Amino acid sequence: MDVIKNVLNSEIDRINRQEGRDGKARINAEFFVNHPWLCLAMLAGYIAVGIVMYVSPYMGLGWFIGFTAFLIFMSVMLLLEIKPVYRYEDIGVLDLRVCYNGEWYFSRELSADAVEQILSAASVSTRVKNRIESIVSHKGFVDFYDVYDLARLESQLPDLTGTAQLAH
Repeated sequence: MDVIKNVLNSEIDRINRQEGRDGKARINAEFFVNHPWLCLAMLAGYIAVGIVMYVSPYMGLGWFIGFTAFLIFMSVMLLLEIKPVYRYEDIGVLDLRVCYNGEWYFSRELSADAVEQILSAASVSTRVKNRIESIVSHKGFVDFYDVYDLARLESQLPDLTGTAQLAH
């Protein structure tokens, strides 16, 4: 099933390039653009809490500086965006990597070109091709895990056509 692995890998590379998935942390200022009034309300709340902390006799300047530093740190952490790199090796793996990049292989559709490459490949069995066509006709699309699982199952099953010929 090297053909399927190659098609899936090239499709994963295409998605990673297209979506800029490189695993690096970036600041995403989209929240400020989409919710300017909420940002202003949060700033007003910070100023109100800061005033109360500064004038209260049991807090003072030290607590105010600590509160401000914590707020800035948390704001930066919440604005970080990481687009994890999709990898073939992560398909079907249920371990701590799922916490980082999710189970993308269940929700990402395989492109029509990739499906056509698999269906037109001579080395892919008719059983896998028929099953892919069946999934597409029922679901409307085929995702990465569907193809991966079919290829994995196909490699584990014995060749039924060869054993049937031996029996006759």
